[in-house]
Amino acid sequence: MRLLLLLLIALAAACSRDAPNEVVPGVRLGMAPRDVRDRFDGGGEGVWQTKVGGGAGASDDTVLEWNASGEKTRATHARFEFHLGMLVAVRAHLREPIGAWRVDLTPKTVTVRAPEAGGTEVTILARDCPTHHDEAEGLAAKARIGR
Repeated sequence: MRLLLLLLIALAAACSRDAPNEVVPGVRLGMAPRDVRDRFDGGGEGVWQTKVGGGAGASDDTVLEWNASGEKTRATHARFEFHLGMLVAVRAHLREPIGAWRVDLTPKTVTVRAPEAGGTEVTILARDCPTHHDEAEGLAAKARIGR
């Protein structure tokens, strides 16, 4: 019986809407650009733009940007940064407000939610990406000392 209860609690925690991987619907670090375009859910219509060589790292980095076309979308803007064809950073502005700065750390990711005018700024970074390593570890250090 205890095992069943623990399993249910673990499942509920894994399915929680507040899980770091659910901050930006349909998107997970490690995805390919095509998967991000197919699965990202900004909550309405938007326009995509692609920049090859537009990242902070090597010339093989790719950046996808999505901008909302209307006023009723969940997100107003999202930027997806890829290194060697894998999603390593997400930066998005969501209309849903958040009351306070929040950070979620895992061994592989740093997820930051910060209140901004008109909603929430979300940053999700892969800690093992050489391009974003310093930024991710800096955010993780801020979280450990309480911002």
